Amino acid sequence: MSPRGGDPPGWLRELQRDFSAVLRAPLDSGSGTFRERQERYPERLVAQLKSGPGSLAPAERLALYHRQYWMRLFTALQTGFPRASRAVGYWHFNHLAALHLAARPPQHVDIDEATRGFAARLGGALQRLDEAERGRGSKPPAHEDEWCRRIELSRAPRAMVRQALRMDEAERHAYESPFEGLWRPTPAELGKLAEGRLRFAVSCTLTHEDWDLARFSRLTGVDRDEGAPGAVRRHLSRRCWVFARSATGTATTCVDPLFARLLRRCRELPFGQALAAVEHGCTAAEAARLRAKLQGWILLALASGWWTGLEAEPRAQESPTDGPSRT
Repeated sequence: MSPRGGDPPGWLRELQRDFSAVLRAPLDSGSGTFRERQERYPERLVAQLKSGPGSLAPAERLALYHRQYWMRLFTALQTGFPRASRAVGYWHFNHLAALHLAARPPQHVDIDEATRGFAARLGGALQRLDEAERGRGSKPPAHEDEWCRRIELSRAPRAMVRQALRMDEAERHAYESPFEGLWRPTPAELGKLAEGRLRFAVSCTLTHEDWDLARFSRLTGVDRDEGAPGAVRRHLSRRCWVFARSATGTATTCVDPLFARLLRRCRELPFGQALAAVEHGCTAAEAARLRAKLQGWILLALASGWWTGLEAEPRAQESPTDGPSRT
């Protein structure tokens, strides 16, 4: 044994290195299923594993551990991205997960940390495919980029994959954000509402979907007992959703597309200007619906904690004679 506080013995370092290399090696998918390749295990590692009467052979025990480890990683990525995994299909998604894990091997005791960075890589691949389609790519991504090639092999509409990824990220963001409480406007704040700029909760994200994606939630696990997934259905019309942190957890709320337009404009303009901009683009029927529903929508936003107050008014710009110059 090594002295107390000293370096571990060489045989232990070698054992740990070989064992880590085996675990990190991706499962082989050449047979049409993800499986381990026992013949690739280091002989010196297998030789150090002992097996008792009636137990599996050392290589088989190592293979079982290897396979279960990767199944846990795949499950963590699928749970973290339930809509994206549905959109591309689990077979192709697991290939993308393996590419991500090869580039960023897990190094944290919390297995959910293995999902960090996946969204950026998948989003980047979707962007490269779009650029190649527009003739801006520097090389054919379907042949030279493993991420792009796997997305194309899935035959999933890129718009659907992009929407699925945005919804997964919106749900994660809401889950990890704090609940900021409910804003109860004072009479003075209500008087400033028309000219005021609304402050949105940090957890609040507006998304839309053309396919039936929202119900596949990482929080509810609604898709776990449905057996083999079928094709994701396309809606007859677009649906809009707000993801946000609530007092009891993470909330997903379907909102009227007209209200979604107002919420989007409120991010850019004071409330009165945002409302006028939406009204300007309305048909007669939409304008009537806007007037009839507006008060209820405002109450919904307040009760849900999507708005947390009014932005502070910017100070008037100082004139050259107001004080010393600033750089």
